[in-house]
Amino acid sequence: MMSLLINCLPRSIRYRCTLKSLAMNKTLIVLMWALVACALVSTSVLWKSMDSVEQDGGGYRLSDWLNRLRRSIDLAYDPNQRVSIRSQDIRYGETDEICEENDFAGSDGNVTLYMNWTELYHAEEEILRTSTSFVRKHLHTDNVLVRSIYADAAHGGRRPERKQPHRTVSDALSEGILIDDYYYVSGGHWIPAKCHPRWKVAIIVPFRDRFYQLPIFLRNIVPFLKRQKLEFGIYVIEQANGLDFNRAMLMNVGFQQALNFSRWDCFIFHDVDHLPLNNANYYGCSHMPRHFISGADRWNYKLQYSFFFGAVTGFTRSQIQKFNGFPNAYWGWGGEDDDILIRIQAHGFFKTRPWGVTGFYNVIAEHHKSAPKNKKRVCLLDYAHERLESDGLSNLVYPPARVTLTPLYTNISVNITKLALNPTWTVCTRDYKRAKKDELVNWKMN
Repeated sequence: MMSLLINCLPRSIRYRCTLKSLAMNKTLIVLMWALVACALVSTSVLWKSMDSVEQDGGGYRLSDWLNRLRRSIDLAYDPNQRVSIRSQDIRYGETDEICEENDFAGSDGNVTLYMNWTELYHAEEEILRTSTSFVRKHLHTDNVLVRSIYADAAHGGRRPERKQPHRTVSDALSEGILIDDYYYVSGGHWIPAKCHPRWKVAIIVPFRDRFYQLPIFLRNIVPFLKRQKLEFGIYVIEQANGLDFNRAMLMNVGFQQALNFSRWDCFIFHDVDHLPLNNANYYGCSHMPRHFISGADRWNYKLQYSFFFGAVTGFTRSQIQKFNGFPNAYWGWGGEDDDILIRIQAHGFFKTRPWGVTGFYNVIAEHHKSAPKNKKRVCLLDYAHERLESDGLSNLVYPPARVTLTPLYTNISVNITKLALNPTWTVCTRDYKRAKKDELVNWKMN
């Protein structure tokens, strides 16, 4: 249209207009390139100055702001929404009511177990359903954040080359997505969305090489805990070496590590092969210390012995701290459960246990080589009282753990080793029963 109007003008005027349009085009091109150059220079200056700004903590704040901006842009194009899961930001329905302890009576209490083998990713898809891909997508970013915080902690709370404000794991994992009536946070942390959780429960699973049983356990335990309206997180504490299995030391590690993620009210230490059969077996923090088992199918729904205190036990945070955690001296199968019972009784605690079918469990079939028996366990139990205050959380030492967030649990891999002997302890160097038998034979011979 403009060219037609110019052609209608006299030749002299038309010539002047053409010159002016060319001049304007050149000016616009120059301005455009000037803006591009300014953008490139400013971007270069910004990134080059990040290190100097970071010395005052400003770079950390700017980086954090840019990450939040990127996440906001991602959310605008994603059907799932990550929201803040800090207690002051969550709206638990409309009344902020406390979650009730469900009364599962009669057949409603029966749990339908899925005992067939399954792949871990199938268990994830069954529990997370349409949110599975979204959860997996954000795991990488969350793992980078958490491992960065652990690396900072290994250097005394912050990296020497980066003077940035101290950040905690709970700061990094402060966003979740809504799945049904729960908020989900990376690493298997679930928070009720329609009521305020009565209890915050950490499920600690001592683990090594039970990869057949782990997906079956997760497939069943997550729905079980959600039906009880608990806030819960699942932590698999993996022994990352070939030494004899030390369940109790892994329990200590799990207690310490889980507190990095949240301030849990209580801790349930759960064998990976045990599955509860009744919804009324409440995993909340009341009536602790608690032994959740009244019988298992492998023992014809009875206990191995009357004072058995293993497989699934629970304690509050303050109780564990008071009795100094769990014994680190038991390498191999057996003994640590009885030692733990001695500990809690010595500190004035009494265990509780559900009655009858409420506390029944099924045990997932073994597809692994069992841990060798601890030949020193009888001797260690006989002298358990002399180690109450000196063996447990008080002397626990281990290298930095490797933390990996997965869709259904947080894996904490740790290379635990035997600790230095306390000179006040009685040394158990051989099978106690055999030693007693040898002493009796020698006495008769003499």
